[in-house]
Amino acid sequence: MLILLAALFASSGQQTEVGSRAPLRTQSLHTPDQISPAVLPYLACLYAARGLPLLRGIDGRPISTGEPGAGGDCSTVRESAREQALKLIDGKQLPDNVSPETFVENTLSEMDSYVASVPPPISEQTPGHLPLVEATQFMMEDEVLPAYTKYSTCLRDKVKESPITAANVAAKFSDALATCRGVRASALKEASEALVKKGWDETARQRAADSTFARADESWTTMGRRIHDALLQRETGPNAHGHLNKPK
Repeated sequence: MLILLAALFASSGQQTEVGSRAPLRTQSLHTPDQISPAVLPYLACLYAARGLPLLRGIDGRPISTGEPGAGGDCSTVRESAREQALKLIDGKQLPDNVSPETFVENTLSEMDSYVASVPPPISEQTPGHLPLVEATQFMMEDEVLPAYTKYSTCLRDKVKESPITAANVAAKFSDALATCRGVRASALKEASEALVKKGWDETARQRAADSTFARADESWTTMGRRIHDALLQRETGPNAHGHLNKPK
């Protein structure tokens, strides 16, 4: 199981000047299947604490979570996730013969680091540079990743062909979807076939692949809209010469 984050970054890790050909990088977090039912509520809690949704690619439904405590504290949910995860792998062989405690703690720590890497609010970023914005987060099965990567690469390459501005970003993101329609169809078929490894029937495989790629399209469109809104606010808003408020 993977959680994907699509965001706009400069390849050097620095923000990129407005009007440049900024690369898009996709970050991913792997969640071990053996303990995913136990630990995903903790990941969802971390996102809930930041006001962000976490959707399952297979059907687009939100991941259930315990409510964060005061100040977005998810420590209680984390401890519950740890206990439940240890129960799921009790007596089972783990990769590289790692201990159950280490296996679970490493997974939870990777979730902590991943969520901490989500771009900061626009108000904390540098004026005059393209904003680092997050798209909708969604889950996908491991088997779907190779096919998704082909489609995502097509979209990113299309957007990078010319500089991004507030005036053209919406059209660029929309045009990329249209241009990559053929790649999407091929990748969708590949994803459905790859899910045979799950032991699912053809209907279940196709439904999962369709839903995942629909979430990917929504994520892409959301990112384009957020970049547009941030750039427009930066150009015309009351803080045009200073820091911004985070776009809605």
